[in-house]
Amino acid sequence: MKHTSVRCRRSCALCLALAFTCARAQETPDAQVLGTIEVVGSHIRAIDLQTQHPMLILDRAQIERSGLTSISDVVQGLSANGSTLNRNINNGGNGEQLVNLRSLGFNRTLVLLDGNRFVSDIGGAVDLSAIPVGVVERVEVLLDSASAIYGSDAIAGVINIVTRQNHSGGQLDLYHAQTDYDDGRRRKVDLGFGRKGEHWSASGGAEWSRDDAIFAGNRVISAVPNFGLPLDATGSPTTPFTRFLLASHPRPPYLRLIDGRGGTSPADFRNFNPLADTYNYAPLNYLQTPQTRRAVFAHARYEFSPRLAFAADALFTRRGSTQQMAPPLIRLDARFPSDPAAIPIAAGNAYNPFGEPIIAANRRLVEGGPRIFEQTADTRRLHAGLDGAFDLFHRNFSWAVDATVTRVAEREHTGPYADNRKLALALGPSFRDAGGLPRCGAPDAPIDGCVSLDLFGPPGSITPAMLAYVDAPETNRQRDGSHVLDAHVSSPGLLVLPGGALAFAAGVDHRRESGAAIEDPLRASGNENGNGGTADSTSGAYSITEAYLELDAGLLADKPFARKLDLTVGTRHSRYSNFGGTTNSQFGLRWEIVDDVLVRANYAQGFRAPAIFELFQGAATGIGNAGPDDPCDPRNEPPPTPAVSARCAALGVPANVDSTQELTRPISRGNPRLQPEISRSRGVGLVFTPGWIEGLDANLDWYDLRLYKAIGDTGLQAVVDDCYRRNRDVACAQITRAADGTLAQVIDLPQNLAGGIETEGYDFALRYRRAMPVGRIGVYWTLNYVDYFGEIGKPGPGTLLADGSIATGNIAGTHAPSADSGGLFGVIWRVRSQLQLVWENGAFGASITTRYFSDIDEDCSGVTDLAARLHDPSLRMLCTAPDHVIGGAAAPQNHVPSVTFTDLEGSWEAPWHGRFTLGARNAFGRSPPVARSALFNSFFPDYDAPGRFFYASYQQRF
Repeated sequence: MKHTSVRCRRSCALCLALAFTCARAQETPDAQVLGTIEVVGSHIRAIDLQTQHPMLILDRAQIERSGLTSISDVVQGLSANGSTLNRNINNGGNGEQLVNLRSLGFNRTLVLLDGNRFVSDIGGAVDLSAIPVGVVERVEVLLDSASAIYGSDAIAGVINIVTRQNHSGGQLDLYHAQTDYDDGRRRKVDLGFGRKGEHWSASGGAEWSRDDAIFAGNRVISAVPNFGLPLDATGSPTTPFTRFLLASHPRPPYLRLIDGRGGTSPADFRNFNPLADTYNYAPLNYLQTPQTRRAVFAHARYEFSPRLAFAADALFTRRGSTQQMAPPLIRLDARFPSDPAAIPIAAGNAYNPFGEPIIAANRRLVEGGPRIFEQTADTRRLHAGLDGAFDLFHRNFSWAVDATVTRVAEREHTGPYADNRKLALALGPSFRDAGGLPRCGAPDAPIDGCVSLDLFGPPGSITPAMLAYVDAPETNRQRDGSHVLDAHVSSPGLLVLPGGALAFAAGVDHRRESGAAIEDPLRASGNENGNGGTADSTSGAYSITEAYLELDAGLLADKPFARKLDLTVGTRHSRYSNFGGTTNSQFGLRWEIVDDVLVRANYAQGFRAPAIFELFQGAATGIGNAGPDDPCDPRNEPPPTPAVSARCAALGVPANVDSTQELTRPISRGNPRLQPEISRSRGVGLVFTPGWIEGLDANLDWYDLRLYKAIGDTGLQAVVDDCYRRNRDVACAQITRAADGTLAQVIDLPQNLAGGIETEGYDFALRYRRAMPVGRIGVYWTLNYVDYFGEIGKPGPGTLLADGSIATGNIAGTHAPSADSGGLFGVIWRVRSQLQLVWENGAFGASITTRYFSDIDEDCSGVTDLAARLHDPSLRMLCTAPDHVIGGAAAPQNHVPSVTFTDLEGSWEAPWHGRFTLGARNAFGRSPPVARSALFNSFFPDYDAPGRFFYASYQQRF
């Protein structure tokens, strides 16, 4: 799109992102005229892209230059994005690719498609992989709260993905890439077309892409559970050799088969050593998960007259994704009768050499191969609408009525698993038939179809027939639905004010959100071995009716030190069927002091409605062999206070309750009484476009965002503490005690948490572009700096808060894996930055991009604890601060250094309307720094996987 003079430069200053350039957008031949448009952040249609809020715009050429093949990868690279769910997450991943603006959680960023809300999953997050990159014209990113404009979820920001709709001709794109390790291949083919007539236009496209896996075993850093630590001491205690407890010796140490023995005699076994007899589960895991995408998109528009038009579009996407982990395990523990896996190995089992029951056993079933989790997610979206214009009282008005229906159906096939019911038979009494083969049951009562299972032999002793009998693959399903009907009207000039026009927009909308997660009967019944517990299906829906109003008033114009002064106001009332109503407003001031300097300030109220899963999650029970500390137990150190003892007695807890005998059954489920989260945000920004430096634009924005009533789980310990130590009766209703007074069951519900989260920081962007004798040169820089991330009010660490909790203080610049309450996640970088240098000369172009992640302080207690257990103090030196102390308590830390990845790209425009592109991401082969607190692979998943990534693409326009 073309813009002119200072207004163009100011617009671009607000539209910088990912250190990309507006250059190719400005050179696009079919975008010569810009009519009134609606950009993210407002429903008021206007030609001026200088919005009240800081925003970023990436056009199609910028996306192509990145060398990325999915919108999710592009958006996740934003400097303002935090830790997120991507293809580098295997254990815990589900194929979705999410965004996490401001590190505030996946469900606190609103995603739009062509200005309309895109469907979210039952957790409230949007899977960006459902939107094919081939149909995208541009991506608009609003870095501000906008609930007054768009409603729920727009707390951290809004991402609007705009599709290609008004173009002529066709385009074929071919893409191939792989790493210098000869793995991780990516292929993409997409075909797009567009036609236009005098009163109509039509466009569409199809895309196919396939991203291959990278195995953790193919990289040194991820080939072991914890890089740099002794393998034998950091692997899994569940190994291909069964470890077990005899009924006569029900406490550890466990027994284990001696290497090279057959397991047919008690003499074949020895004590299990947890610091040496472990299993390296890492090599079979995916370091980067595979994914395929197939998508088709179509759009059509017909103008009945210059003031009335009909438009419709349809999207279908099928995502196939897979995660792979180490072989499944069998877990048996008859010491806890309420556990679904309370299955002993019978003394009379034909393979049992001990002649007494085995009451606990664990084994890794390497004979069955790795665990596979395969998802197929189909997204179907249909949108249709009428739009037009009319005049009233000599004023121009635009209007639109839209209807959108989106449905997502996902199927997940997982396995292999073992069925507890079949395990009970296969490990029960058995006998040897006339041929010497073990048979389930007794000679006079054999169990037909049952295959006796040998857990005492070496790896390989479990036969295919044994596996086939106990195997029970699962199929879980999920459905998400969204139905939206909206209508709005706007005018760029309702009234004439001293500083310009009074523009307005108003509208109403109604939508229905629904979702369900249908658990496989094996999981629902609790008979899936290895996971333990049960899981009921989830299902629910709610509806919303909303009305909103926006005003943009020109207060002053062409005055000294006030070239332009505008006030914006917006308010929205939302009525939910489940919790009632909420009203949110925002105010903004846009002050153009002189031609070169613009100041903006805004204040916004925001909210997020509870998601389907938070409201309606089916009850899920955990393994009942661990629970919270019982505040009523007189054996506690320190013992209960007199007030706590009196509270316990008043609630019927025996004075001598013994928590060491407790068998607590944890239960989690949804909470239909949840209220919405609320937020308050403030921001002040400066836009600088010096006329004496041609081609330079810069902007700096300060923000402070506070999140209240965040929805999250309090944890089992908090539930019992709330009941007995804080006298909160509502928590007592979540606790059930056994006849002897011990804790039998504790329900953990999502709650609107007390306190809150505050984040404060700065967004900076700079653009400089100028023609020189060697060609056209561009410099593009974006940076996000997080000054504070922690509790509201910025209390110091260790401060006692009003809700009785202890403040963690500022966690900016740290890895906070335990900061999950309220949906927070992962690493909080102080600085993320991207800097790009672009050169263009005729048909040739090239760019170099640097992506910077600042250093991180992380917990290192896992390393120091292991050093103590191994009596090896040298391991402590793997922590940069093993003796670090916080509040008088040991708090070992490690400093993860900063890292910069460098990308190179070059292109040539062929005379036959083709373009060749070659590029390399992480061109200098920078390895990610080792992180001791990383859950897997020993580095944070937001970093590039080790190795260079080379790509080549060809584009043909016709």
